[in-house]
Amino acid sequence: MVYPRSLITAFAVAMTMAILLAIWPSVLHGQSPDTVSVTGTVVNGTQGVDAPSGVTVLLHRFGAGSGSVDTYEETTDDGGAFRFDRVPAVSDGDSLALAVDYGETRYTEVLSQSDIAEPVALTVYEFTRDVGVVTTSEQSIIVAGIDSATRRMAAVQLFTLENRSDTTLVPDLSAPPMIGQFSFLRFSLPAAATDLDVSTNLVGGEVIPVGTGFAITAPVPPGRHQASFTFTVPYEGNEVAWRDNTLQGAESLKLLIPAEFGNIGVGGLEPDEGFSVGEVTYRAWGAENLAPGAGVSITLSGLPEPTWIDRVGNPLSEARFWFGALPIMVGVALAGLLGWGIWRRPAASAG
Repeated sequence: MVYPRSLITAFAVAMTMAILLAIWPSVLHGQSPDTVSVTGTVVNGTQGVDAPSGVTVLLHRFGAGSGSVDTYEETTDDGGAFRFDRVPAVSDGDSLALAVDYGETRYTEVLSQSDIAEPVALTVYEFTRDVGVVTTSEQSIIVAGIDSATRRMAAVQLFTLENRSDTTLVPDLSAPPMIGQFSFLRFSLPAAATDLDVSTNLVGGEVIPVGTGFAITAPVPPGRHQASFTFTVPYEGNEVAWRDNTLQGAESLKLLIPAEFGNIGVGGLEPDEGFSVGEVTYRAWGAENLAPGAGVSITLSGLPEPTWIDRVGNPLSEARFWFGALPIMVGVALAGLLGWGIWRRPAASAG
């Protein structure tokens, strides 16, 4: 059967329109159904500063199944806006993250499926070298363990740090700082502390020894952040003392000791109300509103001492014990044999 040319033309036009309508949303966004667009704006969170233009924005796509990492790059326009087109759609387990380097700091934002449905705002800040923008809102010192045999105490310190300004603290490590003029976070330790282990949610930087403690050289953006560290310290007799310099200040400082460690005395802090966490009951002491560098001297007394079994048993593993003890043991053995011989002699004579 032969159809009129006009009918064929009308049919072709209708089919073309149907296809266009089916793919129209993808055509509008310049992508296929298997791709997505990620749009947003880099916003400057420092008051009075315009959105940064001409800044490079990176989009990282992490493939959960393949373990691959694909990176896409765009530049912000005069208003700080950016757009990524034809990004492979994320499946279950995959993830996207935005990153931008600004003011000597890298700012990142992890995106979920719902985030990419709307324009994303990635906030950056101007930087400062003034460590005074960061304060410690809460500091806790927890006695985690006591080994009476070796007279060593293990402790944990927890910090909630707050940058309440609209600038990011960025340490300057290009030149040695002048005395008292540091641009990074510092923490004090007891003089004989060992086994230091530091943890923080701050990104970048490193842990370096400074004075009687250490420093964290990571940038500190506005907001709340966490830092913690553990250490062990020896004590003499039944007492240990050290000074915490509260270098970032401390609006609230607490010392917590599990009640199971006995009646340990505390000097330098005021008694506070204890509490329980699960099956552990803590005795508490504290201080409030300590200025940066004001510090507090802490003394713990009544710490457990080695038992006589510890004192006798521990040296047995040391070589110097045997050098001193072996002649004595041999002498005792010979004296015993001599005594036994004297006791046996009359009996032998009588026989």
